[in-house]
Amino acid sequence: MKADKKISVVLCTYNGEKYLKEQIDSILTQTYPVYELIIQDDCSTDRTTSIVQAYKEHDDRVKLFVNSISLGFNYNFSSAFNKATGEYIASADQDDIWEENKLERMLLNIGNSRMVFHNSM
Repeated sequence: MKADKKISVVLCTYNGEKYLKEQIDSILTQTYPVYELIIQDDCSTDRTTSIVQAYKEHDDRVKLFVNSISLGFNYNFSSAFNKATGEYIASADQDDIWEENKLERMLLNIGNSRMVFHNSM
């Protein structure tokens, strides 16, 4: 599949260190390339931000934003979506691990629609 569409992935975190590395790896190694990975942290007190910082230092697609005050789940995602610059936005939870072709399959199925829904296993 030709990678002619830019896909931003928005991932919001809060004390998510347990599964975060696996989730980030599953996003950055998609069969359809990720244009940018926006990660916005909502005042974590664990190692979440240091994990993301390590990825950021080795991959310029990773962008980390840390809230100065806790916004809560909905406002954190809303704020993070506004930072995305790709043509499409895919949202990610901090504890999911994506199938390697998730974005490719979503892009193939969106057609002329404005949104595509996906489920989890």
